[in-house]
Amino acid sequence: MNKKVELSQLEHQILSRVDRYFRTRNMTIEEKLFYAKLIVTLDLESGHYSKDQEKSKLELFSSNVDNLRKKLHDQVG
Repeated sequence: MNKKVELSQLEHQILSRVDRYFRTRNMTIEEKLFYAKLIVTLDLESGHYSKDQEKSKLELFSSNVDNLRKKLHDQVG
């Protein structure tokens, strides 16, 4: 049985940004979040940021994407 997922305003903003970034309609939101996580992980691991503040933003985004993916997974499972 599917449960309704409650999202914070920040989580709604992140979902909206990810959905706009990956404009294709052929991907589910779960797939879009997966690829967003992949991109941010590669950026962090390769050092593609210029300041510690930018690194912190990437880490926070990564954490938020993880939380969203977990919420969506828990909704289905």
